[in-house]
Amino acid sequence: MNQSRKALFQSPHVISSDNNANALMLSNKIELENATQIFRVETEKEMALERLQKIRENIQSLSSDAWLYEDPDKLIGFQRVPNY
Repeated sequence: MNQSRKALFQSPHVISSDNNANALMLSNKIELENATQIFRVETEKEMALERLQKIRENIQSLSSDAWLYEDPDKLIGFQRVPNY
């Protein structure tokens, strides 16, 4: 009975410095993971846009040079079927 009375009248639990340091470390870890994920997503988006831009440039250069060369199908004897 003495133990229950002692537990009943104890002061509220105060977070110790160890628990506070652990909470701060956990908070910092979560913030770092979030920042890393945001940076990774932005970098992947930038890389995708760069790849698309490179593809656009290649398409433009190929279409501007297309008149210089004969149609490959014509060179090897195939005929193209028009798409209607």
